[in-house]
Amino acid sequence: MHSKDQMTVNQAIFTLILFFFGSSVILGISTKVAQDSWAAILIGALIALPVLLMYAQILRRYPGKDLFEIADILLGKKAGAVIAVLYTWYALHLGALVLRNFSDFIQISLLPETPQLPITILMILTSIYLTRSGMRAIGKWSVAIIFYIIFVIVFTFTAAMRLVHLDELFPLLQHPPREILDAGVGIAAFPFAESVILLCAGKAVPKGKSRKVYLIPLLFTTAVFLLAFVRNISLLGQKMFEVSLFPSYVTARIIQLGNFITRIEGSISSNFVMTGLVKISLCLTAGARGISRLAGLPDYKTMVMPAGMFVFMLTVILFDNTMDMFHFIEYYPVYAFPFQVLVPFLIFFVAEVEARHAKKRQPA
Repeated sequence: MHSKDQMTVNQAIFTLILFFFGSSVILGISTKVAQDSWAAILIGALIALPVLLMYAQILRRYPGKDLFEIADILLGKKAGAVIAVLYTWYALHLGALVLRNFSDFIQISLLPETPQLPITILMILTSIYLTRSGMRAIGKWSVAIIFYIIFVIVFTFTAAMRLVHLDELFPLLQHPPREILDAGVGIAAFPFAESVILLCAGKAVPKGKSRKVYLIPLLFTTAVFLLAFVRNISLLGQKMFEVSLFPSYVTARIIQLGNFITRIEGSISSNFVMTGLVKISLCLTAGARGISRLAGLPDYKTMVMPAGMFVFMLTVILFDNTMDMFHFIEYYPVYAFPFQVLVPFLIFFVAEVEARHAKKRQPA
């Protein structure tokens, strides 16, 4: 395999952390259950844990192979082709969703006078360039910006300390358990289980390190989501937190240090866009790999530009307006369930059965 498509352990971990941040940092984490969102975040992480361990085990059984190759080996060429079609669609559709999230955010919050089209074009071209540079380049980009992003998170949380009203976190567990559980399922599906995309680029994950690559980002991202939730709701209040389309950005507009450091939402916005580029690039990588697999091409990078153009066109026609986008997010866990759970579980189950049979066939 070409060295440009092989990540180090740290690169893979940082890339998945930024993938998890992705569009979830601009859309917010479970505003529907307001002050009980902390419980939803924890439930979401617990639900996602076995799912991510399943992804890691699949890669552990077949190191150096991606989901398309593993499906061919375990299920045969025809079933493998069907799975390649399904995951090519899911990767490109997810890329379009993320791109639309960001183009809407930038137009609504930052550049209301600027049409969405040039914003979308600029982001997709940057993502195409990053994708064509290879998974190692995406990993290096992630390592380069992760410390800036962590600094911004810590800085905004520290700067907000004097403004927080912790009484906004109470009363605890006021929402019905069903609502909190539904919110937790939504968090498990978006963003945690979306990391099924990494299976499609499984060649990049260092051999034998898949569990580490999945579990460290899950734990780190859960902690950051909890911190961001506490910061946002304690500054905005429960009612404002529930109705804000982009709560982290609104929170950043409130924060200021004295009379000389104000309007720090610029740092938050650049933070958002950097994570979005990583998520879109991973989606393009998975989609391009799927297309090249179906077309029998040796190098997926020849398909990155067509995949990017498809994502761009899909982004333009995906929703009529921003509220349609938020309405779709409510049903996203149901749509994503086959891609995130059913098909991976089928592959995981067959892989485990094959491994046991192979162990029995070995001479004593």
